[in-house]
Amino acid sequence: MRIVFAGTTENAVDVLRYLTEVAKHEIVGVLTREDALVGRKQTLTPSPVAQYAESKGLIVLRANRVTESVNEQLLKLDAELGVVVAYGALLKRTTLDLVRHGWINIHYSLLPKLRGAAPVQRALINGDREIGVTVFQLDEGMDTGPIHAQLETVIEPTENAGELLDRLTTLAVTMLDEVLAKIDAGFGQPVQQFGAATMAPKLSRSDCKINFEKTALEIEGLVRGCNPEPMAWAEHEGEPIRVLRARAVESSAIEHTALPAGKVELIGSRILVSAADQSLLELLEVQPASKRVMSAADWHRGLSGSVKLT
Repeated sequence: MRIVFAGTTENAVDVLRYLTEVAKHEIVGVLTREDALVGRKQTLTPSPVAQYAESKGLIVLRANRVTESVNEQLLKLDAELGVVVAYGALLKRTTLDLVRHGWINIHYSLLPKLRGAAPVQRALINGDREIGVTVFQLDEGMDTGPIHAQLETVIEPTENAGELLDRLTTLAVTMLDEVLAKIDAGFGQPVQQFGAATMAPKLSRSDCKINFEKTALEIEGLVRGCNPEPMAWAEHEGEPIRVLRARAVESSAIEHTALPAGKVELIGSRILVSAADQSLLELLEVQPASKRVMSAADWHRGLSGSVKLT
């Protein structure tokens, strides 16, 4: 089929690569967000999708929102179907109607659960055990369109958001062939979403601040959900410290004294932090302000006196 693709992120590149190099569809154009300032040096950088598309000689349209001018360019592409993966903006009816078979979207949850920008992150933070992928027909709402296909999977105990997103993307491309074939043959009849909807809004930095008045298991979910971005963090002596990896431990198996929330203990070779209900969080990998990522043991070794995180 003649497909116009809309996406921005690294996982969107994986889907575009599949459509281009494996499924051999004709990608008539790619819509992605405008170049953005990235890193400490604030270098103007194309999106991952733009970089891949241009390396393949594809037509690239850059837009943070779809204007009348962008619609005119999309119309000229004469696409049969639009495929959207993490583009980052809603498409209005005028855009949806430009393409013969409309637009389908890959969303990383079992809709109507976790509608919004951060379903994978929110699922981990919520402590969910299952998640999935949904391919649905776009309408003007926020992930409200009828469903073509869904695939459920169990969340692995140690997966962070980046790892889980990569695995879900692999599952997503396995679903595309059948969905695209049905649409191409005129048999694509999506069904309306059913059940209670929940939302998964984009995470802010403040959402990722660790509250040690919560249980260690809840904090572990936050750490996993915020990795690789925006990263969970706390404060040590007024300076931020990122927590990249941590895990709740069975406090009954460790001899320790109940301490205030956020108090750091060295027990054996383990760096443990007191949390709610006398639960313990083991710090595994951290990044202090203006320093490299390091093991929690290396970080703690460089400290002296009583250590408390807030």
